[in-house]
Amino acid sequence: MLAFIVNQFPRQVDAYFLRELLGLRASGLDFTIYSLLSPPRGWKVHADAKPLLERVVYPPAPAELARHAAAVTAAHPAMVSGLVARIAWGHRSMPAALAKSLAIVPQSLAFARDMQARGVRHVHANWATYPCTSAMVISRLTGLPFSFSGHATDIFVHHAMLREKIEAARFVVTCTKFNRGYLAGIAPDRADSIQTVYHGVDLPRFAQNGTPRIAQRVLTVGTLRACKGIDDLIRAVAILRDRGRDVDLEVIGDGEDRAALEELVRSLHLDGKVLFPGYLPQEEVIPAYHRAAVVALPAHHEDHFGIPNILIESLAAGTPVVCTELPSLHELIEHGKSGLFVPERDPRALADALQRVLDDPAAAAAMAEDGRRRVAESFDMERTVAQLAATLSAASAGTRP
Repeated sequence: MLAFIVNQFPRQVDAYFLRELLGLRASGLDFTIYSLLSPPRGWKVHADAKPLLERVVYPPAPAELARHAAAVTAAHPAMVSGLVARIAWGHRSMPAALAKSLAIVPQSLAFARDMQARGVRHVHANWATYPCTSAMVISRLTGLPFSFSGHATDIFVHHAMLREKIEAARFVVTCTKFNRGYLAGIAPDRADSIQTVYHGVDLPRFAQNGTPRIAQRVLTVGTLRACKGIDDLIRAVAILRDRGRDVDLEVIGDGEDRAALEELVRSLHLDGKVLFPGYLPQEEVIPAYHRAAVVALPAHHEDHFGIPNILIESLAAGTPVVCTELPSLHELIEHGKSGLFVPERDPRALADALQRVLDDPAAAAAMAEDGRRRVAESFDMERTVAQLAATLSAASAGTRP
């Protein structure tokens, strides 16, 4: 049996991970999901996540959690104290991350006991931060091998103990070739253990189903925070309006910047032209891709990494994309052929690119078609999940991936 450790399950984001879990379940992989946090009440849950809820283990109630942690600590006092000291030293320059990393130690101790009782053979963490820290703690306590998937800010920004984690892990999975090169540079001796597995999409599910496009609809999807560049996108829409274009923007998602973005809309007199439907589950996002004339993501380089899933999903849905030229995006997009790159923090250039797409539907459709071909070649979920399933199956069977 395989154990996945995650920050939280289900989540309103990380639809790619849900697709992977469903694909792995369909492949016959036996796994349990260990969620470090319980989901808040009232969250909208992807319909696809519901069949997996029976596989989820949450931390026990506080009193029981304390008893579990005390029992493990009493049985292994030197090991537990050594692990806590190592985590504290490894996060010494990141006090906020240190507090969160220490906070997940009791859950990790409880999960370690549960995994042993269930006969888990291998532990895989999704994200290199707290889930991987938890996996490393469990591995040190139980002797179970572990691995992890690293994606974006978890390896480029919040990278405390990353080299130690790579060196201790049986293998590492990452979602772009660019990321793989970066991780191999951190731990050169472990380069052969790092593999690229793209985040895949279910191509038939994302295929255009006849939903009519709204000719002047711009769409973006994601957590509403500064790194997405949504403020620049709103300003670009205002520029297009001032050029006489009747463009509207749909912003799917939620986050800490929502109030500020709504205020920006009001200050630019775009009321009714920028829609904030909030978070939507995947089954409602796919039709939004089909309705849009173009999808835009003017993300900031210093805070955004990998290949944003919104772009893979957009092209899978046959919708042209405009985005900033993030380092990994050349693995998906060729400028002018399968999408358009724009400079970041430049609303006027973004408006120009959006107008180029909106003014020439035939050229836009050709770019979208080329992008969908690229997705089919490298991001088809059948292929990516098969690759991941082979690696994880070998690990849970105790053989070399």
